[in-house]
Amino acid sequence: MSGASSTRRFSRKRGPEHRPWLDWMVLPGLVAVGLVIAYPVVRTFQLATTDYNALSGMDPRPVGAENFQKLVDDPIFWEALRNTAVYTFGSVAVSALLGVLLALLTENLVGRSRILKTLLLTPWAVPFVVVAFLFRYMFDEQTGVVNAVLLQTGVIDEAVPWLVSSTWALPAVVAANVWTQTPFFFLVFSAALAAVPNEVIEAARVDRTRGWTMAYRIKLPYLRNAALVASLLMVISNFNDFAKIWAMTEGGPGYASTTFVVWVYRLAFTSFDLGYSSAIGVVWLVLLMVFAIAYVRLLRREA
Repeated sequence: MSGASSTRRFSRKRGPEHRPWLDWMVLPGLVAVGLVIAYPVVRTFQLATTDYNALSGMDPRPVGAENFQKLVDDPIFWEALRNTAVYTFGSVAVSALLGVLLALLTENLVGRSRILKTLLLTPWAVPFVVVAFLFRYMFDEQTGVVNAVLLQTGVIDEAVPWLVSSTWALPAVVAANVWTQTPFFFLVFSAALAAVPNEVIEAARVDRTRGWTMAYRIKLPYLRNAALVASLLMVISNFNDFAKIWAMTEGGPGYASTTFVVWVYRLAFTSFDLGYSSAIGVVWLVLLMVFAIAYVRLLRREA
């Protein structure tokens, strides 16, 4: 009896309700996260309320919400916001559409033909900077393959200055981004299609459901959650994407392809206006958090 009672006491002490609120094993990780993420975020919020130029040699001067009021009247802010929305959501929409089409078209590949799936994933493995320079040469006005093909086919009568045109610079960068992101969506949707229950497919075939009707009415609903998660990840990635835009256009011409991340870089590391750039960073962070929270709620509702 004494042995049994001691065992029960031991189990009660080690039960879930008696676990410590903090596992000391994770403390080093928490400290690292605090130093790498928490401190820069807090410092950014602090600098956003100051007038501070790193080259002036003067200490930050508190200005309250002046930087945020200045943003509202700054036309560059609205242009950068528009460019960020177009680059982020446009890339995700086109990439997701291409990804689901490729996943459906290659779903039934067997044998050696399945190597095509591996080839379709290749762009995802190419470094972003390499992609940027590749598309920079492709969209070159004089020697680019894009103008060469369009001129040969008679689509255009003269070469288009893609990367130095305020009209075409942003679409050119979006095209490069779509090329890198489509394989990710293709991989996610291929995995989701493989998880569709065979019973559902067989029942649809009994009802003589075939082809694109099968894909639209039966398979696509099973891809909804995968699409939500993949889109959220890519939206966050696009919000923070700097390498492709900077390597292709540096945000130009003017501010035609400038997104928030490029504008913050210009202000912080070219003009060294850390106060104003921090205010933009705060707005950028808040917008991203609002979108992420809304997406997570939508995902929970779908689940």
